[in-house]
Amino acid sequence: MCSCSVKRHLARAEARVEGMYAETKDWGKLPIRTITWQQAVSLIMKHNVSVLEVEDQIKQAERESLSVYTEMVPGLSYYGYITRTLSQLTSAVTEDELSHSVNVTFGMPMLTQVPYRVYSAKVRTISAIKAKEGKVREVVSRLYKLVREREITMKLRELAKHAPEETAAPPRQAGIGPEQEDEQYWREVARLLGRNDARWDILPESMPHIQWEVYEKRLDHLSELVACQYAMRLEQARMAQYSVALSYLPTINTSIYSPSLFSSSGGIYQGAFLNMDDTRINLSVSYSLDTKLYNWYSYKQSRDRYEREKMKLVDEMIDHRARIQKIRVSMNEYHNWRSFMLKHIDYLNARRLTTADEYITRSSSVYSMRRELLEQEKNSVESEAALVLEYGMPE
Repeated sequence: MCSCSVKRHLARAEARVEGMYAETKDWGKLPIRTITWQQAVSLIMKHNVSVLEVEDQIKQAERESLSVYTEMVPGLSYYGYITRTLSQLTSAVTEDELSHSVNVTFGMPMLTQVPYRVYSAKVRTISAIKAKEGKVREVVSRLYKLVREREITMKLRELAKHAPEETAAPPRQAGIGPEQEDEQYWREVARLLGRNDARWDILPESMPHIQWEVYEKRLDHLSELVACQYAMRLEQARMAQYSVALSYLPTINTSIYSPSLFSSSGGIYQGAFLNMDDTRINLSVSYSLDTKLYNWYSYKQSRDRYEREKMKLVDEMIDHRARIQKIRVSMNEYHNWRSFMLKHIDYLNARRLTTADEYITRSSSVYSMRRELLEQEKNSVESEAALVLEYGMPE
């Protein structure tokens, strides 16, 4: 680990990186693997980097919650040393020259802080759990959008194969062909799944689709996850006030100390012993008046921050309600328009035709309307993904 070996260690790391790069396959040569929606969600939970990072936050919060109690576990420490003169360095070490001891300490946390620490630790754990739910919902929403858009793209391609000769081909974005669209889809899906060893093709029929009439009834209320996230922010701001208020309480510390569970030094005494005279119980109580008003000013600041947090939440809720209202209007307009177009297509198909020109005209009109239906459905996927992000996937 000395500085002269840095270049050597970096050279080894570079060699490993080169090996990893050599094993990386070209994207177009990866196998295509077809999976269901449920399998895709399972891969997200196991391999998505963002989800795993939030999972670490949950474990850290749980460890911090446990530390409130583990601080009361007795501590064990060892101390040993040897002292010699320079003229004695070459001679053998004797027992009289050795000194060592083992100490055990029992500590109790500040009694007035225990309830606060236990409660705040639980709050952090719940907050981390909800953060994971939010991250999973975000990733699932993005995957839903990709799969739905892919499904509609494939329908548009299939529809284009049966286009009437008189119908003009739809304009295509410059520089993007079917191959590039497929590559972008597979690459994005692989990132979300956290697996880059295949081109993952998710079966659209295995994915639960959004039923607008079900979600529309829920738009007047916050989802449980969003409401909990808002409430968590308020609770954390309230706990900041409580933390400052605790400074007005007396400080009570308790500890049990055993200085010589085992000791041997200079041949004066040796062996193990632990008796009532050897063990000490320390209890300290202190109280300080806030004569300089530092605690009072801190409490006022925390109280003001709590009120500002409520104001921020109200402002965010206004924006949230406006965003939900836009989704409601957009989805209602789309479904009304879609219903009209489907009825119009049925009407055109039910008409009796007498000439070839009428047949050609109807075929062209029906094809254009079906293509427009798919294109508008693809546009509506954005709103569907927003509903998934807000309320989750349908059960």
